[in-house]
Amino acid sequence: MKIALAGKPGCGRSTLFRALAGSVDADTGKPLTVKVPDHRLDFLESIHNPERNTHATVVFFDVPSPSFSTKNLALIRNAAVLTVVLDNYALGDTVNDFNEIESELILNDMALCEKRLARLTKESKSKSREAILLDKLLKHMENGSPLRILDLDDGETALLAPYALLCQKPLMVVSNRMGDPVTPDEELSGIVLDHGGTLLGIDTGFELELTEIEESEQKPFLESMGYSSSGLSRLIKTSYSALDLIVFFTMGKDETRAWPIHRGATALKAAGTIHSDLARGFIRAVVIPWELYHEFPDKTLLKEKGELGIEGKDYIVKDGDIIEIRFNV
Repeated sequence: MKIALAGKPGCGRSTLFRALAGSVDADTGKPLTVKVPDHRLDFLESIHNPERNTHATVVFFDVPSPSFSTKNLALIRNAAVLTVVLDNYALGDTVNDFNEIESELILNDMALCEKRLARLTKESKSKSREAILLDKLLKHMENGSPLRILDLDDGETALLAPYALLCQKPLMVVSNRMGDPVTPDEELSGIVLDHGGTLLGIDTGFELELTEIEESEQKPFLESMGYSSSGLSRLIKTSYSALDLIVFFTMGKDETRAWPIHRGATALKAAGTIHSDLARGFIRAVVIPWELYHEFPDKTLLKEKGELGIEGKDYIVKDGDIIEIRFNV
């Protein structure tokens, strides 16, 4: 679950990375593991007071300048999500910068697809499923359209997985400003949305300064300024959502924990996420929806009321489910 931070020189990319790390001295050359904020997990911790409270995490890495050079594009291919930081505090030409960057990604992917298609043609495989798909991709990209907005079935997606195509990756765009943006985000938001991305307005300098305040004082400080949450919190949560992940929870005196899992996963998959033995000896899953437990945080009471869900291995896990796996090996 790696997330690449990329952008033109001077955009504030490294400042954002250091804010995420909570230190002006953070080493931007190393990957950074960040906890995903989740008030639901904090609530479970307050109820159970466990020895450990384990958040889900995401990993950010700073793609050095020039981020979109051939060498560094190879680094971006290893990321699950691409976050592009745009300068909206100095020059403020965010629309032009975004279009240039997106074009660079598309052209790089076109070159890769054309090279592979030429090889397949040389091997007399121009009618193969892979070749037909590559031709479909090239026709789509010729119009300047990224692959992330192209509808592909599961088989096509699986066939393309080894390519790690840049303009197919989920995209987040950070409009980096100091206070009010130089260029109104409204001018950029529609373009980003049309390209299948998500736009976030963040003052990276302010976010770095915020990390110098005691954690317990950050929320009251933000609220005093009219903010419900920090820009970093929004960025981390959006990054997590871009991976199409949801969370289920386990709880107890030893540990309360948030477990990331792909949307649409079954109870059996959730069991295996916790430990392979739980999947191997799966009997059933006891499931409590988050909203129900938040209202009645007493498992014994819920059992007496008949509110505990007893589910089989094919149950589709919902975001926020609190799950206990019953198993025998």
